[in-house]
Parts: sequence; C-alpha cells; structure tokens
Amino acid sequence: MTTTPHRTARQGVSIALPPVGPAWYGAVMGTGILAALTQILGPGLLVARILLVIGWLLLIGLTAGFAGRAARHPDTLGGSVRVGALPQWGMVSMGLLSVGSATATVLPPWLPSLAGAAVLADGALWILGTLLGLATALGFTALLVRSDAGAPTTVWGLAVVPPMVSATVGAGLVPHLPSPALQLTMLVVTAVCFALSLVLGVVIFAVAYHHHWRVAELPIAASITTWIPLGVVGQSTAAAQVMAGQAGLLLPASLADTVRALANDYGVVMLSLGVPLAGWAAAMTIRGFRRRMPFVPGWWSLTFPIGTLALGSHLLGVGGGTTAFLVAGVVCWLTLCGTWTLCVVGSVRTVLRNTLRSRRPAARLIDR
Repeated sequence: MTTTPHRTARQGVSIALPPVGPAWYGAVMGTGILAALTQILGPGLLVARILLVIGWLLLIGLTAGFAGRAARHPDTLGGSVRVGALPQWGMVSMGLLSVGSATATVLPPWLPSLAGAAVLADGALWILGTLLGLATALGFTALLVRSDAGAPTTVWGLAVVPPMVSATVGAGLVPHLPSPALQLTMLVVTAVCFALSLVLGVVIFAVAYHHHWRVAELPIAASITTWIPLGVVGQSTAAAQVMAGQAGLLLPASLADTVRALANDYGVVMLSLGVPLAGWAAAMTIRGFRRRMPFVPGWWSLTFPIGTLALGSHLLGVGGGTTAFLVAGVVCWLTLCGTWTLCVVGSVRTVLRNTLRSRRPAARLIDR
C-alpha cells in the first residue's frame, strides 16, 4: 500500500495521503447528499443534476481504482479491514446509500421516463449499502470488545452511522414496495437499523468525547473529525421523520398522530443537543485552520454531517410545521455548499501537487 506525503506550510511535517480506497469515500457521501438537498431546497435543478453525475463518477472511479489496487496488491483488502482502518468502510456504505438516495431524488424530475430505474438503482444500492453497513458496525464493535483499538476517537463513529442512513433511505423506499407485508417488513428493518446505530453511536461518541475533553487534546490533523457525531444527530432526526411518515400510512389515525408527535419531539431534542456539539466542532475546525492543519481526506467530514443536519432540520420543519427549522435547514444547506466547494478545491490542489511532485524525479532522469 503506497501513500503520497505532503508537508504543511507551518509545521513542516509529512502527512501521508491514503491511496484510492475507502478513505476517500467521504467525497461520495458529501456529493450525494448535496445533490439530493439541492434538488429539494435549491432552485437550480441543473446544479443538482451535475452533482448527481459527479457523485456517480466518484463512486465508480473510487470503486474501480480500489479494485485495481486490490488485484495488484493482495494485502490491500486485508489491510483495509484491520481495527484501525475498518471504520472507513462505513464511508463506503454511506457513499452507496447517499448516491442511491440522490438518484431517486434527482433523476425522476430530470428524466421522468427513468423514474422506475432510479428507484431500482436506489433499492439495489440500499441493499448493498445496508449489508455492508451492518457488517461494518457489528464487525467493528466485535473488534473493539476483543482487541485494543488504541485511543478513542470520533472516527470510530464512521463504523456505526451507516445503519442510521439505511433507516432513512429504506423508509423512503417503502411506498415503492408492492405489498403492505413488504412495506411493514421494510419498516421493521429500518427500525432495527435505527436502534442499532443510535445505541452504538451514543456509546462510542460518549467515550470519544470523554477522551478528547478530559484525557487528551484533539490532534490538529484530526480537527475536522469532530463533525462526525453530528451525522447521527441530523440523520436520526431525518430517519425519525421519514419512518414516522411512512408508518402513519399503515396505522390507525390516532396512533399515526402519536408516532408523528414522538418523531417531532425526538427531533427537537436531538437537534438541541447538536447545537453545543456543533459549536465545539466549529471551534476545533477554526483552531485547525489557524494552525494550518494539512489536507487529508478527513476534510470531507465537513460535508455529510452538515448535510444530515440540513435534511433533519428541513424534514422536522415540514413535519412539525416550524418555520425556524425550515430556515435552519436552508442555512445548513448553504453551509454545505461552501464546505463541499472547500473540500473539492483542497482535494484537487493536493492531488495535483503530489502528482506533479512525484513526476519530477523521472523528469530529471530523462533530462540527464
């Protein structure tokens, strides 16, 4: 497994960029959710379509690139599922789910004749993403119990967030299932995914926060990973709304109203808890930029979690009829537009710089 080092301007330390593989799927996640939100909240449908195409290109390109590396270097796959690297597979799962959901959101208004194909693509990616996400969540939890994974970190949460994304996307697929029995089964599956991710997420993030707040200061290079826990906050709020809405169609009116009220109350509590966590994440991010933290793929943590906050706030605003949450959703979406652009620029500049640097020795040999 090869990596490309680059140096920070102030610190003068070498940071190894990971090669093509799971570590880069944050770009797929962020692009997918931005495409869906732009279709839902933004007036520019063309932008959403462009983002959807970019999301698919990233998903296919990274998958093909990693498959090629694994074929050339047999130890690549094994190394990617060790304790320290396993949470990154959670990003692969969420990348699949994010692009699938974006496809079902953006493609039907764009090409109505492909609406059925969009739902099938969403369903296929949901199955793959959910299976991978459950395997990652349960597998990483088992590894934590059986072995030493080192100091707690918010990055661990990448392994347990995917089932919550599966809950949201799966609930959205319920109306497309052909029978009430299948719809009820899907809702049960999404409820299990919701509960599993919430329980594991609360435990893992509580341990990580305790470590960073009371034991050891967060490393500068990991500053942006503080946004990862916000993914559970926003995504669970969105999942509760979508699940309650679909369950309400299968329940008596009185019970459906109760379920929707519970979803609204849950969302208010979760987003309220998310405010101080977002404040700390913003403070750590500002600290990181001030100290010239190096670019790493982890910068993409600035995208998907903020996107989930936008989605959760918007759906809660719609479900509860609260304008403040609708406004918060738009603000988070606009913030996501900025952070996505920042990550694209950082990724392109760093990859190009390292590509040119790696070619210089060969050019010098030719000159000689």
